[in-house]
Amino acid sequence: MAGNEPDTADDIEDDDDDWMKYANAGFGETDYSLWDDVEPAEEDESHQQEVAMQLGTHVEEIPRAPSPAGHKHLVRKGTCDACLGRVGGKRMYGQTLEEAGLGVRASVLERDTHLANAREEQPLCPFCENLFEEVDLLADIIYDAIEPYDVGRLQLGARFPKDQIEEEEKLRKRFGAGGSDALKPALVEGIGKRLKERLGDIKLVNDKPDVLALIDVLTLTVELDVRAVYVYGRYRKLERGIPQTRWPCRACKGRGCERCNFTGLQYEKSVQDLVGNPMIEIFEGVEHAFHGMGREDIDVRCLGRGRPFVLEIKEPRKRSFNAEKLAEIINAAANGSIEVSSIRPSTRSEVVRIKDTPAEKSYTVRFTIEPMNEAEYAVLTAPVDMTKADVQNRSKKRRRQRRGDKGSDRTKPLETPIVVAPAGPSEDELKRMKKDELVALAEKHGLKKTGKKDDLVQRILDALPPAPATFDLPDDETILKVLESLNGIKLAQRTPERVAHRRSDLIRKRTVFEANSPFIEINEEGQREIEITLRCESGTYVKETVHGDSGRTQPSVAALIKAKCNVVWLDVGDIHAD
Repeated sequence: MAGNEPDTADDIEDDDDDWMKYANAGFGETDYSLWDDVEPAEEDESHQQEVAMQLGTHVEEIPRAPSPAGHKHLVRKGTCDACLGRVGGKRMYGQTLEEAGLGVRASVLERDTHLANAREEQPLCPFCENLFEEVDLLADIIYDAIEPYDVGRLQLGARFPKDQIEEEEKLRKRFGAGGSDALKPALVEGIGKRLKERLGDIKLVNDKPDVLALIDVLTLTVELDVRAVYVYGRYRKLERGIPQTRWPCRACKGRGCERCNFTGLQYEKSVQDLVGNPMIEIFEGVEHAFHGMGREDIDVRCLGRGRPFVLEIKEPRKRSFNAEKLAEIINAAANGSIEVSSIRPSTRSEVVRIKDTPAEKSYTVRFTIEPMNEAEYAVLTAPVDMTKADVQNRSKKRRRQRRGDKGSDRTKPLETPIVVAPAGPSEDELKRMKKDELVALAEKHGLKKTGKKDDLVQRILDALPPAPATFDLPDDETILKVLESLNGIKLAQRTPERVAHRRSDLIRKRTVFEANSPFIEINEEGQREIEITLRCESGTYVKETVHGDSGRTQPSVAALIKAKCNVVWLDVGDIHAD
């Protein structure tokens, strides 16, 4: 049938012609392009420069060490043997940096012999700037510098410019093996290994050295930081009139003048110099500093076991010493003024302990008594107004606790006016005055100044207000009873007038723990002298405890016995510490 007959060749050609008709007619054609609306992107100039640099140097193709290509690049850049061993990642146990670096260089030259002269072509190592070539020189400089010193522990350090450290770190992280040593510790370690062979018994340490040798890589010089020697001991001050530390001359402020015989010192001797000057000679140091557990007044002796101290000798050349021999030398040079004992080596941390330890102390004090009038008694017993208010407008920040202040109450006093009725001198006081003094007193008050002494005395007595009534002196039994009652007494002590120029004006509470062995005897002038031993809290003003300091210490012995007390002498009996 016609429908089932196969297509002829003519029919197939007709079909092709029909398809071409559609194609040639432009079916599906358009002038519109999909890319017409796309704007060309502007290339970043810095990106183009980076791409150009990478294409020119092939940096993007260089892997980090320890790959062979990374080693090859390190050699091509002129890296020295020490830095090849440091950043190459091929160092084995027991190898030096130079040995490891030579191994890396040999493996590279086996494959690339044309790099044999790379070091000559690039003579400056990009990592260390040839510092490892100066290791032997720096080791010699350090060895010569420490030779005069007695060194047991040596620490090495180096000072590098910041930009050099940053540049080396950048290169090491880009081309070096992961975990490679930084330049600074590697250089110090290399110098240490050179020195170790020559130092003998000297230990290289990383903390608490006797000497720190600091290398300046710019100038190739070494600066020594010689740590101080600390010596602990106890001193007994056997002579009055000696301050604990150096006291600069008041006239020249320590510069030296005729008044101080050009010494710069107010007092020729001090405990610091008596102990420190012999040590300066023994340790061949430059200067000394004295650190004591508190201090006594210049006119007070320090007896018993002595006061603990630490003497610091700065920049010593010698460090070892024999404690017994050192004590003998100091005591011989002091010639009886002081005496030291319990000498032993110490540390800087013990200085802090000595300064911050509040220690109870025993004192022996001797004083005389004189009659006291009602006006003087009113001053001694006037109420002290204490407030917690910050009347000085000080900072709200907590003040650092001072030695002896731990657990104590410190308050700022408010001034309380003391009203005392006007009074003139007593008859006995006038009779003890010389005639010239009586004439001056009469002239001051507009009185007639002629006549005999008795006439002047009577004239002044008649013109001036009567003297205040005077209390009778207490008997011995009353005095001893009052002194024995001091056991456990609480004191409120305002900063004494004699030290108010250098200490805060505060009221401190202190305790007298014990009052022992009071006794009374008559001196050559017929006066009674009372002696007692007190054990007090650290920081107690003992002289003021006796005479009252015009009411700044309450209660006081003077107020309790109603008699003026004049301290004859005071001794530190013992310091209850260590």
